[in-house]
Amino acid sequence: MRDYFLLLDDERIIDKAQPAGLGNNVKFEELPPVSVLPVDYGRSCEYVDWLGKPIRMASDRMKSLMEKYNRYIRFKRVELIDTKQSGQHSYWVMQVPAVECLSPQSEFHPGGTLKRLVLDREQVKGHHMFAIQGILEPYIVVSLDVAESLLRRHWTGFILQKIERA
Repeated sequence: MRDYFLLLDDERIIDKAQPAGLGNNVKFEELPPVSVLPVDYGRSCEYVDWLGKPIRMASDRMKSLMEKYNRYIRFKRVELIDTKQSGQHSYWVMQVPAVECLSPQSEFHPGGTLKRLVLDREQVKGHHMFAIQGILEPYIVVSLDVAESLLRRHWTGFILQKIERA
């Protein structure tokens, strides 16, 4: 029996680099294969490995690991240009394939958002990194194998939250 975790933005890091001009409603299909964007300078910048907002992005090294666990993830490159520090940082916007894996025990709020997430253990078998089909939230789920690989490398910008299974 394998444990699964939500890959979530680490809200404790308040000064993550943010790409300017990339809104919350940008669709993966609308992005060009490579984007060059300036960094938003509302505050100091920390270049972490996982940026969950305004759109999910992974660093080069995190992308390499993700590709090993799910070869169907699609990526588009975003170059963040930091003119203050004269630097350039590569990130990858991703489209993670969704799996229909909600257990009937999952619960929803009246507005359709998740109240309690429970995965169907049979539906997630063999999957290591995936999105959840049928929910409003853009969650990414990782298996224990992926979680251990991420943590072993001491990468930053994310937290892992264990998910119930039925």
